[in-house]
Amino acid sequence: MEMNSIICFIFAAYGLSNLLVYGSGPYNILGKMREKSYEIVPTIGEMLECMMCTSTNIGWIISLIDILFLTTLNITPFNILIGNNSLWYIIIPMDAFITSGCVWLLHTAQEMLESITNKNNNEHISE
Repeated sequence: MEMNSIICFIFAAYGLSNLLVYGSGPYNILGKMREKSYEIVPTIGEMLECMMCTSTNIGWIISLIDILFLTTLNITPFNILIGNNSLWYIIIPMDAFITSGCVWLLHTAQEMLESITNKNNNEHISE
């Protein structure tokens, strides 16, 4: 059960990161949010252009929410594995690290598969 929860968390973090970095949403609301954040605080705008940066911040923010407000749920990987909120100073950074690493790995695999597919499609077109 613990591993299923961790896998679900990683895929949810990947989906949220993907939406924040590449998504447009209805009426391009996410695109407008990225543009405005870039105008107001350029550092946040730059963060929303990077999968690794966005996922790291998602990791620690959800971990903090999990520790402060969802005390009985334990939805983040290290909160599930450690299960002791008094070790928040270990849980929060470790959740940020694992979220960043797993999202980066999924994103890199996706880009590799897209590159292979595009290469194969171009080879079929040229024949």
